[in-house]
Amino acid sequence: MTTLIPAEDLYRSYYTKSEYIREYMINRLEPAYGHKILEPSAGDGEFIEALLKTDPNLDITALELNPEAVAALKCKYDCISNVNIVHTDTLLDTDLDHKAAENGYYDRIIGNPPYGAWQNYEKRGELKSRYSGSYVKETYSLFLQRCVSLLKKSGRLTFIIPDTFLNLHMHQGLREYLLQQTIMKEILLIPSSFFPGVKFGYSNLAIITVERAEQEAALGNMVTIIHGLKKPADIAAVTRGSHANTLQVATMSQQEIYNSVGRAFLFQSGQRIRLLINNSATTIGDISDCVTGFYSGDNSRFLRVASSSVRNLSRCEGIKPEEISIDYLTHPDLLNGLAGDRCYIPIVKGNAKGYLRDNDWFLNWSQEAVRHYRTDAKARFQNARFYFQEGIALPLVKSSKVSASLIQQQIFDQSIVGIFPREKGLLYVLLAMLNSSIVNTIIHAINHTANNSANYIKKIPFIIPPDSMLERIDGLTRNQLLHWQTTGSPDLSIDEELNRICNDLYNR
Repeated sequence: MTTLIPAEDLYRSYYTKSEYIREYMINRLEPAYGHKILEPSAGDGEFIEALLKTDPNLDITALELNPEAVAALKCKYDCISNVNIVHTDTLLDTDLDHKAAENGYYDRIIGNPPYGAWQNYEKRGELKSRYSGSYVKETYSLFLQRCVSLLKKSGRLTFIIPDTFLNLHMHQGLREYLLQQTIMKEILLIPSSFFPGVKFGYSNLAIITVERAEQEAALGNMVTIIHGLKKPADIAAVTRGSHANTLQVATMSQQEIYNSVGRAFLFQSGQRIRLLINNSATTIGDISDCVTGFYSGDNSRFLRVASSSVRNLSRCEGIKPEEISIDYLTHPDLLNGLAGDRCYIPIVKGNAKGYLRDNDWFLNWSQEAVRHYRTDAKARFQNARFYFQEGIALPLVKSSKVSASLIQQQIFDQSIVGIFPREKGLLYVLLAMLNSSIVNTIIHAINHTANNSANYIKKIPFIIPPDSMLERIDGLTRNQLLHWQTTGSPDLSIDEELNRICNDLYNR
């Protein structure tokens, strides 16, 4: 049976309707007469139009996969001899293969490649063989690697893409390729809301301008990263070069980025934090297991909520007291479920305010339900050896202030990264550190996107305290937990002292 893929999933085209963005990108591209210019995913021709306004005689080749868009482009530009519209797949085109093999062909490349376009499994296999080291499920990274290979030496490329390439674990290969093959002239970070019709929940956008170069020249470059834009008109200030006093500008050595953990752009931190991340002798991943939690496959069916005040997007039913198992930890063979009517147990889920959580959510842990979790294709009965253990919960989706809380021998769901110290004596110390402002800064530096997955938590430096300090942190954390348990809120004086101790520890 043939699966029909909706056009919006197949092409994932977001057309460049912002005049501010177009003007900035053309400015940074610096097209000139005699240049061979490529647009690899032409869409409705917004960049072609802007390029022709700078010089009507520019030699432009525009590639497009969507046949409807190709027909519209040919209708629009058929009478212009220096604009060549080609219906092709940029990632697999054999003519482009020859141009790349000849050390590049184009002087300038500009584009807004598709983000997250669906690839069938046969095509994914071919892409993996062609673009080794790239994450083939994300099309923008493939377009970027492909088009850099098509640049002549000193040729320039300007692309608008999601900013996830800066830090995400899956894009390490792409970062390594760019850092070795190009001089990264400038990266402009903008909210996705500036781009008409687009608003990502997990990331924002970046406009990246690079120049093809040998590795020695590339690694000797200083990268400029501009961020902190509040309104679309701020892009015009960057285009004019009048942004120095109004926006945030970070300058980093390309060699330093290449040497950093995961080749990541740690632009949201100062030199001291970057050195701490890149040179720490011990990380949280060295002393703990960091794992993703459980998913039922159908939360509206298997979860219950404690009260109507709890945010309940899955519209789960309320829990009845007689459904809750009070003594579930005493049951033998607990991983295979509970017998009887009292079969609901607490599950750690979503965000929390601090060290201790209320039991807001309950999970059906009957033997029948557990059999479903183990066998259903949508369910995730993963990392089960950490179920019902003591650990620490960090929300998968970050907020401005990350809050760590205790996992008290409960199930934890996939919205949580569970952190389980291998030495039990470090549990409360690690809990305090993960709630400190210094570690919060480090978390956001390691990965600036909304994603807070286990791979990034593992990279957080762990500074081993001297014995006296370790005992002090442990004692204060126990007192804080007791205060939470009795009052439902933190003791602010304890919070301040723990934060000061942790900051002093990391600032040594």
